[in-house]
Amino acid sequence: MHTAYRIVAWVSHRLPLPASKLAESLAGRRGAPERWRAWADHHRREGRLLWLHAASVGEALAAEPVVRRLRAALPGLQVVLTHTSPSISHRNPLAGADHADYLPLDEPRPIARTLAALRPDVLVFSRGDIWPELVRRAHVRGVLLAVIGGIVRPRSRRLKWPARAVLRPACRQLAYVGAVSEGDAERWRRLGVPADRIEVTGDPRHDLLAEREVRVEAFEPLRAWARAWVIVAGSVERADERVVLGAAATLVSDPTIRWLVVPHDPSAAAVRRLLAAARSRGLAAAPWSGAGSPPGDAVLLVVTTRGLLADLYTLGSVAYVGGGFRRGTLHAVAEPAVLGLPVLFGPRWQEHRDAAALASCGGGAGLSPGAQVDSLVAALRNWQWHPEQRIEAGCRARTVIATGAADRSAAALVRIIPRPLPPPRRITG
Repeated sequence: MHTAYRIVAWVSHRLPLPASKLAESLAGRRGAPERWRAWADHHRREGRLLWLHAASVGEALAAEPVVRRLRAALPGLQVVLTHTSPSISHRNPLAGADHADYLPLDEPRPIARTLAALRPDVLVFSRGDIWPELVRRAHVRGVLLAVIGGIVRPRSRRLKWPARAVLRPACRQLAYVGAVSEGDAERWRRLGVPADRIEVTGDPRHDLLAEREVRVEAFEPLRAWARAWVIVAGSVERADERVVLGAAATLVSDPTIRWLVVPHDPSAAAVRRLLAAARSRGLAAAPWSGAGSPPGDAVLLVVTTRGLLADLYTLGSVAYVGGGFRRGTLHAVAEPAVLGLPVLFGPRWQEHRDAAALASCGGGAGLSPGAQVDSLVAALRNWQWHPEQRIEAGCRARTVIATGAADRSAAALVRIIPRPLPPPRRITG
């Protein structure tokens, strides 16, 4: 099977491709060994080096709190980041990395050259973007192999033939897997990781959210407008609009309620559509770009600027997260939950790990499939009329999300990263 993988990899890396992200990625990966060697010649110090591989920005950010803890625990540790997505090539999202560049093509010669240049002590995969040739060559060199924030989704292609047959030898070489959940741990075992090398840690990405610096002062103009109760509807897609605006129209007679609606795609056309739909329901709606004071009589603001949502949740009493009307598309419920907000979402949430955790602990709930507007209104009214229940739900949401996964992951890596040899004792006399 390994020979077949090598043949398929070699051919796929040389197929003619139109201009695309894949073509850009392959071009970057072809030149990676030379760039890594040049970096190592000038910057590789004596001492320990951790090679972190993260496929894209999300995987790199998930590893950031773990890397930060390792830096504090292991002074002098060098960290390099490889990736396959062009999105990282334009900006390095891992502040703790000494250098970042593309992962070389998963072929014997490029991988061997890069390993020889970097001389890593440990190779860590964030989430689980494992490459068989890289694992095989690193293991032969005595490099320890680990996964943090390990995820294998129930319907992952990795669990099916032929991917499973290709990955099993690589997974058997892993010294440690920090799995996000018990279900992920079981699926890692199915892929061949020995059970005694798997630990359920939770998701380090949640620690990133819990520890991020919140820009509260940026939203000072909103405080006078917000009044007592703000519902932040984040990452709203077109399927969510009917439900969110229907609930807002039902509750419009309550002067203490305000709505912040943040479209998943805040294009000019989407904003115009949302504002028109809101006004047709009798709602006083206005756009807000993130600067200046909104109209005082607006009960619903449509946010027109990207990148504000995570901080806007700090103004909320309750969060609604969009994307839950199609399987597998629910957006990040952990962002408001880690701030202590109870979270509501659409009816197709059952396969979303964080949403399931919130629903099971009472920190969130999905809408009723047959009466979405009514169930959203009922949940909001209950939490408004019973503030102690809302506070308790928010506490449960935060507790189930902020589980200390980064601490457990970093502690496990510290245990397996080789210690440097002490300097030889000087013998006198």
